[in-house]
Amino acid sequence: MPAAALAGTTVGYLVALLWMTEPGPGIVCCLVALYSEAVSVPRARALITGAIAGTVITLFTAIVTGVGVFDPANLMLIAWLGAATAIGDATRNRRAYVQAIKDRALRAERTREVEASRRVAEERLRLARDLHDIVAHSITVINFQAGAAVHLLRREPDAAEAAIEHVIAASGTTLAELGTMLTVLRQPDREPPLPEPMPTLDRLDDLLDGFRAAGLAVDIQRGDRTFGLSPAVSMAGYRIIQESLTNALKYATPRSVTVRLSFAAHRLRITVVNPVTRTEDGRHSSWGTGRGLLGLRERAASVGGRLDIVEGREEFSVDAFLPALPALPAKS
Repeated sequence: MPAAALAGTTVGYLVALLWMTEPGPGIVCCLVALYSEAVSVPRARALITGAIAGTVITLFTAIVTGVGVFDPANLMLIAWLGAATAIGDATRNRRAYVQAIKDRALRAERTREVEASRRVAEERLRLARDLHDIVAHSITVINFQAGAAVHLLRREPDAAEAAIEHVIAASGTTLAELGTMLTVLRQPDREPPLPEPMPTLDRLDDLLDGFRAAGLAVDIQRGDRTFGLSPAVSMAGYRIIQESLTNALKYATPRSVTVRLSFAAHRLRITVVNPVTRTEDGRHSSWGTGRGLLGLRERAASVGGRLDIVEGREEFSVDAFLPALPALPAKS
């Protein structure tokens, strides 16, 4: 209770002054109490308290000692009382400034933790999408070719052998891509040399050849490219086409698909259209879990684009719009 301490020390000093008839060392107690009051209360209250205490002590000292109020001894006493108040106020400001810095650092640390958690969640989502794309595509091709090999093994051994070779090639590609992903996960603190570059639209022909070999008739229509694509957008476009073709291979009847790439207004548009067979209740004859379609939308959104899915009576189309450069995340 600094105010009570200041009042008590002031009264005690004044009583001692009546007995000693001159200022004594008891004034030090008043200075310490005045400093404590200035440290503990706002500036306005500290100035008012200091002015009141200083006026009372100075006038009472002048009356008891018989000297003028503006005597050098009294002026020195006023200076000490003002200095105690000023030092206390400065100390309070310094402490408030240091506390503000600590609070700001704590908020920044919490913000970094939230940002780190958000990035970890985004990275997990990206890895989940990559894993789904790799496994779904390859397993679909392997399953289709293995089934073809079983049916052709005795009647057409050469065709069965070709189907098995496609199975071997698809499994090898899958192992290579999974190895790339695992290499990145095992070395998170530095960028390791990747076994092979991440798939982009520059490798689209190889992707289409693999699907054609799996029995899917793919018609590709490319527009004239008038601008470049960032690696992130190019990889997103590749994955969107890969997942769309994988769905077409599983569900399209007949197994044919049209892929269109058009470039306009610094935007890439990818359209994948395939026929579908529906049951009597209007659903696809082979309906998936929907995770692939969700992954397609997330792929497009991850680079600032959008993806529309149109389910017609006889056709199923995926229409993706991707910017030439990925959109920057909004600042919070």
